[in-house]
Amino acid sequence: MNEQQDVLPRLNLYHNEIEPAIASKIENGEYEQALYAIASGVASFNMIPYVFGHTLFLAGFDRLLLQLGQRMHDDPEGKAEWTPGTARLIILSEFYNSGGHSLVTADLVQAMGGAVVVLTDLFGKYLKGTEKIETATERMPMAMVHRLQKLGISEKVRELQTIFRAVRPQSVMFMVHHPDPIAFVAAVSLPRSVKKIFMHHCDHNPALGGTLEDYVHVDFTRHIQHFCEQHLQRKSIVLPLFVEDRGVKTFSQPVPNAMNIVTAGSSTKYKFDGPFAYHLVVAGILAATGGHYWHIGSLGDSAPEFIRATLRERGIDPARFTYMPSVPSLWDTLKEIDAHVFLNSFPVAGVRGAIEVQGCGYPLVYFALDDRPPLLRHTELFADLDLGWRSIPELIDKLKLAGENHAERVARSRQFYLQGYGREVFMRAVDEVLS
Repeated sequence: MNEQQDVLPRLNLYHNEIEPAIASKIENGEYEQALYAIASGVASFNMIPYVFGHTLFLAGFDRLLLQLGQRMHDDPEGKAEWTPGTARLIILSEFYNSGGHSLVTADLVQAMGGAVVVLTDLFGKYLKGTEKIETATERMPMAMVHRLQKLGISEKVRELQTIFRAVRPQSVMFMVHHPDPIAFVAAVSLPRSVKKIFMHHCDHNPALGGTLEDYVHVDFTRHIQHFCEQHLQRKSIVLPLFVEDRGVKTFSQPVPNAMNIVTAGSSTKYKFDGPFAYHLVVAGILAATGGHYWHIGSLGDSAPEFIRATLRERGIDPARFTYMPSVPSLWDTLKEIDAHVFLNSFPVAGVRGAIEVQGCGYPLVYFALDDRPPLLRHTELFADLDLGWRSIPELIDKLKLAGENHAERVARSRQFYLQGYGREVFMRAVDEVLS
């Protein structure tokens, strides 16, 4: 916790430098400029190296959100007060085919028997066509999906207030990106009887909304729950990560000189410099295991060829590396390929994906270097704690160890999923969040 506390004075200094200017804009009725300054300020702060993985909260910015909400309240005197109905509403910035927060949203919609899902489109990706609303509607057929149509941030706040009045939700879940202020400002106009639920999926960097007191606070791991409860001095509910059970894989028997490895994750979870540069790790694994290596998830345009070039330089056949940037189902893909061990992403751990691969039965090898920022040190997500690695030679040893007594490790991974992350566990937690 000391490492997290060390960041707070610098966070306060950063915020104190810009809060007066934003507060002045709010006082002068310059709401668009204030909203933009908040969003860009959070995004800029989160790019500072000492922030990542060290702290989660932006109390000063959250105070500004409340000030904006009061000034932009569409009915400050309660003349048109409305009574909540039965609808459930979930607000996101964007929805993707992959990625934990999108998939959790889809699980929640199914668990609740339907919901209204609003996409704020803060970054304009739907407007530009780089994201498609069909991604959300096809993945969540039980949801009514609406993208905010207005262009300005303040106009989007007004549009969302109108949606609140039209839908009259009994609960609103907030699953927006770190710097997205729209939902929190609009929510100040909600009647007090509407349950507001902060879904804390932004668990590596500070995010707006985390300190707002009239929200139910929901975390997705007990590791992050510990930090949140200690900082906020109030209860947080853990919603265990859930992936629908699609059955255990039938594995081929791994042999020492032909063991196959698979990993999954986007480019944000790996580094291509430093002692754990991803292309060097892949080359080291293929040289030592003699088998095949699959990467599932988008690494961008140049990284796959960079990895293949590194393999060629080291005399390793690049055909032993298979790149799969997008798959319909990670679980189904893991069942189809002939891999034996799953290497969790590093240095940023895959969280929901770790649950999914263990449900499929894979032994999981994870990055365990203790000099990682405190918020990244997840261990509760892994069935076999003896499979953590801190150096590339140790990684090779752990991969080989995972291949030993392989059937026992497969059974242990599967049982770990069923006991802590199966449907019954998830549904009980959803009921607690909504009750």
